[in-house]
Amino acid sequence: MTLCRQCGANVAPNENFCGSCGAPQPLDDAPMSDAGSGSTDAKAVTGEPKAKATDYSEKLALGDTWGPSGEVESGHRTGEIVESQPISPATSRSGAGEKRKPKPKTLPSGKILNGRYEIVRRIGGGGMGAVYLAKDRNLGEAPRAVKEMIESHIDEAQHEKAVADFKRESLLLTALEHPSIPTVYDYFYEEISERFYLVMKFIPGNDLSSQLRNSPGGRIDELTVTEWGIQVADVLHYLHTRPESIIYRDLKPANLMIDSNNNRVMLIDFGIARWVNKKEKGVTAVGTMGYAPPELFSGQADPRVDIYSLGATMFHLLTGSDPQDNPLLIFDFTKNPRPRQICPALSSEIEKILTRAVEYKPEHRFQSGAEMRDVLAAHLEKLKSGQVSYGAPLYELGSETVQAAMVFCGFCGGRIAADDIFCAHCGSRQPMGTGDSSAAISAARTTAKLIVAGTTELDASFLLQKDSNLVGRTDPLSNIFPEIDLSRFDPETKVSRRHARIWREGESFMVEDLGSVNGTVVNDLIRLEPRQPRLLDSGDRIRLGETTLHFLVG
Repeated sequence: MTLCRQCGANVAPNENFCGSCGAPQPLDDAPMSDAGSGSTDAKAVTGEPKAKATDYSEKLALGDTWGPSGEVESGHRTGEIVESQPISPATSRSGAGEKRKPKPKTLPSGKILNGRYEIVRRIGGGGMGAVYLAKDRNLGEAPRAVKEMIESHIDEAQHEKAVADFKRESLLLTALEHPSIPTVYDYFYEEISERFYLVMKFIPGNDLSSQLRNSPGGRIDELTVTEWGIQVADVLHYLHTRPESIIYRDLKPANLMIDSNNNRVMLIDFGIARWVNKKEKGVTAVGTMGYAPPELFSGQADPRVDIYSLGATMFHLLTGSDPQDNPLLIFDFTKNPRPRQICPALSSEIEKILTRAVEYKPEHRFQSGAEMRDVLAAHLEKLKSGQVSYGAPLYELGSETVQAAMVFCGFCGGRIAADDIFCAHCGSRQPMGTGDSSAAISAARTTAKLIVAGTTELDASFLLQKDSNLVGRTDPLSNIFPEIDLSRFDPETKVSRRHARIWREGESFMVEDLGSVNGTVVNDLIRLEPRQPRLLDSGDRIRLGETTLHFLVG
């Protein structure tokens, strides 16, 4: 969030106008710019905004993963944040001494590298190199993962620095000893082909993005994710406390693999290419949108960057909601659902851990990997012994974690907070943007809500703002527009257009079926007879057709 220069109110990074005073926000306040804009210190985002991540991430800076299948998937969104670096005058002009290099060729099967590594096949790769499965002929043909980086430098000084940086960083990697870091066995540089090579342990298995896609419901259970989180937090603590501290900066499901030999989480892709090419002309990858914290937009990085990314990764695994779908606002819980609103099966304790890890300000997060590891370990013990709570989501009134009601601008249709006086997208003053109406809306949204279960959509809750609320499906031809419109959650049309009604009686809420075709069932036990009201308690589950709603008061 940034501050409006006119009134000082909070303004989200993607909002063009202040929601409080309507003042236009300067374009140069945007957290990033296109990589090709010519700005020397700007940031850019690479990748297509709508595609989903795949098993093998083809990343800008040799972002490779490897596995046993030998298949490479491409064409997905990477969402990587990159830092633009100054281009020297001698090389900025097209054709000024620059020789276009041919597209690198894939190494053929059977080729021998450094006199001992026999290439078997390519198993991954990106724009600056590839990853190969190879056999170590000096050690009984043991399988190895050989990471290749193709040098892009053109002058002698840059060449010498690239080689020196590669050796320094390779030595650093070979000194790392942790069960969640693949062992580095060798590194070398080939003068003729101008390629760097790093020889690492071959990890059989799948990355976590693949595990997530293949899991039931598109999410992974809390016990498993907590165990994974403990292992990742531990390896982050190890990296952060080295004599030369290492900040990983690109933690996400695609960069975590499960070793099928021992079921341990392995941290892969240490970005050797971006270390080699660091602060030279061109761009240097520093993270992935959605998983990268706000301070990376300004080039600031300390170990708490990785804490945020671990929280974002666990959020994705537990809820199934991809942070890249709404990268700038995903963890602004004033405008987006909290984890338990997306997946009510989560415990209140894990929600607190997640929301702390992804706090906007670094000082409010866990301050080290060890601290987060210990908190997760304590939670795991409680989870195994059944000492966790599954009550209604907790809201901290007066803080930045209050869930705000969302409405649509009457002029441009953009989603805005219900108490915004001006649209944050088009700047138009809202017809109901007065103090009285805002107070009325605020009072109404503190009563009760319905949360759709079993969906990965971020906007899956309905505030019961009226005394009587029709639940069903919109049908413009019949002039039916229910307050609780379940159309987008009911692809099989099992919910009737006028399915049920929920209304308020004093401080209580009642529900009745309106003669629906597929019925209304409360708590999976009681099927309501038509027009027979039933008192609702906070936490009740209401099933309409095949759509389940959680009723919460507070």
